Amino acid sequence: MSGALAGVRVVEVGTEISAPYCTKLLADLGADVHKIEPPDGDPLRQWGPFPGGRPDPDRSGLFDYLNCGKTVTVKDFTDDRDRSAVRELIAGADILVENLPAGDDRRQAWGLDSDTLARVRPGLVVVRISDFGQHGPLHGRPTSPLTMQAASGWVNAREFGRTPVQAGARIPEYIAGGYAALGALTGLRVAATVEDRPVEVDVSTFEALLSTLPYPMLLAERLRSMGLPTNSRAAPMLGIVRAADGWIGINCLTGQHWLDVCAMVGLPEFGEHQLAIMLGGPERDEFLAKVQPWLDGQSVADIVELSQALRIPAAPVNDGSSILTCPQYAERGFFVPGGGPGWEYRRPGAPFRLSGARPGSGGAAEPADAEGDPAAPFAGLKVFDLSTFWAGAYLTCYLGAFGADVVKVESIQRPDAHRYSGALLRQGDDWYERGPLWQGTNLNKRDLTLDLNSGRGRELALRLAADADVVVENFSPRVVEQFGLDYDSLAAGNPDVIMVRMPGFGLAGPWRDYVGWALNIEQLAGMSAVTGYPDGPPCNLQGPADPIAGVHAGVALLAALHERRRTGGGQLIEVAQIEVGAAVTAEPVIEYSMNGVIREREGNRHRSYAQGVYPCRDEDDWVAISVRDDTDWANLVAAMDLPGLARDERFRTAAQRRRHHDEFDDVVSTWTRGRTAEQAVAAAIAHGVPAERILTGDRMYDLPQLDARGYYEEIEHPITGTHRYPGWPFRISPGPARHHRTPPPTLGQHNTEILRALGVTDDELGELADQRVIGRRLLHAD
Repeated sequence: MSGALAGVRVVEVGTEISAPYCTKLLADLGADVHKIEPPDGDPLRQWGPFPGGRPDPDRSGLFDYLNCGKTVTVKDFTDDRDRSAVRELIAGADILVENLPAGDDRRQAWGLDSDTLARVRPGLVVVRISDFGQHGPLHGRPTSPLTMQAASGWVNAREFGRTPVQAGARIPEYIAGGYAALGALTGLRVAATVEDRPVEVDVSTFEALLSTLPYPMLLAERLRSMGLPTNSRAAPMLGIVRAADGWIGINCLTGQHWLDVCAMVGLPEFGEHQLAIMLGGPERDEFLAKVQPWLDGQSVADIVELSQALRIPAAPVNDGSSILTCPQYAERGFFVPGGGPGWEYRRPGAPFRLSGARPGSGGAAEPADAEGDPAAPFAGLKVFDLSTFWAGAYLTCYLGAFGADVVKVESIQRPDAHRYSGALLRQGDDWYERGPLWQGTNLNKRDLTLDLNSGRGRELALRLAADADVVVENFSPRVVEQFGLDYDSLAAGNPDVIMVRMPGFGLAGPWRDYVGWALNIEQLAGMSAVTGYPDGPPCNLQGPADPIAGVHAGVALLAALHERRRTGGGQLIEVAQIEVGAAVTAEPVIEYSMNGVIREREGNRHRSYAQGVYPCRDEDDWVAISVRDDTDWANLVAAMDLPGLARDERFRTAAQRRRHHDEFDDVVSTWTRGRTAEQAVAAAIAHGVPAERILTGDRMYDLPQLDARGYYEEIEHPITGTHRYPGWPFRISPGPARHHRTPPPTLGQHNTEILRALGVTDDELGELADQRVIGRRLLHAD
């Protein structure tokens, strides 16, 4: 056996994507995964892609991608002998993962209920993935992937003037699986402290999707407090535009980026109009009309190269074909062979790379016995946080929430640039302490300012790293390397350290030093190409790439910590964000490599049944409705009180409804336009038809389901007061009762206590402040 999770035994009773992707990640890290498949097969075997496009349950590319490396056994839970065999597997397992619907009677009939598992395997970690979680007012609600996206704020108006549209390629289902893997490995740490009973991890897909948004509820709260509109229609510029030979994303993150773009395209006169252009209207139309001739004369590759030379975040918009030849993926060998004789294809490799544990120092490691506190599974873990923006900070916020001591490093010269997000909300001289997005990702930490451009600052950083269990960073590779804070330098003085490096493009490859942020990742990884309407451009997902990368890095880190407990010694973990993005957008590349097909964007439609997003009586209010089968259609007809439709041949079968989809949409939208969103959803749900109102940021605090599960927690910030911060999308029982421990720190708030613990005297602290190596106020804050 090899891998960080060698010796960990996992049983999966799951179908489709969420549970299989959870256990796939564990298998990628060396766990022994035994998948129990029902006699009629995992439904994903019918999804494809298939060689030649012809259905073959033994040659489903997506099923193969999610389940390769596992032992797959067919068991019938209605058979006593099969149930007994599964019980024996569970008795020898460390983790059980299942994704039966909440409240499903099969859980008890199959012996997967809590009471039975407590008898069969005390100490087992039980991961249960469901749409809304195992309890709360919505826990038994009918759903579809589209309505889940709608309920959680993932269906957005991605093009000006068009119906809001879902994210493509079933990405949200992978997200739930990633969080489930993070919860499973956290549960393992809890289980070491409570070996007399199972540890249950209750994962909510709804909360997982909310957790991967860039905190629109926090931003809406701040805008409301300032008397400003809470749902801005601003779009990043230039965004996704067409060049001579394809689509490209040019993604301004700062005002300087915008000025540089205007100069690059020969339109410097627009440099002062960034906000007006972002908000749409005539200024935007005028600018895009004038920039298009320049774009028409340039190839995607040439624009990317020129933009990156100017440090402007730009990336090609890859699809299932172009991603295979993209230089960065190709040189890193990310896409690997899949399938078997006669049906080979290419699939994403593992979304993280672990160097393997090196010989340890032989010193004392963090405790691994039953004396720990299940409410603080990371207690004793020392984390040195060099991250910026969201991906790395999201990981360290999670570690701190459950007990780790996280020291975040910034400087008064160059603080975490995430503090500037929402900089238009500047209020007072201390505006950099007030950013709601920065606050949301930096709870549970202590803040230290160090000027790493100074010799004294680097020396102190190395001393802190020498005492750390974990070091996290997500800059472009050259940043920490030029400071001497790369893995080899740190491990020379601390062989037990685990370093997590999360560069956007990876530590090696021709694009290793390219600049980028979430939108680049979405575009390069194929996420944007599958999102949008067939007759429109690819669309950005607007930010989830960062937390998705943070979650995957967390899974890899917890596996490495598990290995260190077993063998000693630290290691390097590389999590290239573009590879994580491609791992959760697997189907397009699998389909193209199998069949040479680049499937067009599907808008809000589904391949097997009719569905859509429809306008309601109130302006800018929408509902998503899915008709999964003939029963749903009969029930929707009853909900609409249009009995004549039951005899309409255009809609009699699923195939007919899809063939006449435009007419289906006309019928449903006529009905929804006469009702409020609440009325339309209530009528559909009362008849068992999946339906949800499109959630916007200003209503994310007004959801009883989240209140019932304690998703938000009130924490008082010393400057901005009390806020409700989002938590994590699972509950661990027994385990942490709270999602967060401490408020987000102010700049340099903990300088004195951290540096005194290193032996720095008060006189030295004064000298460091005078030399501006440390400080508590941003230089040039105005």
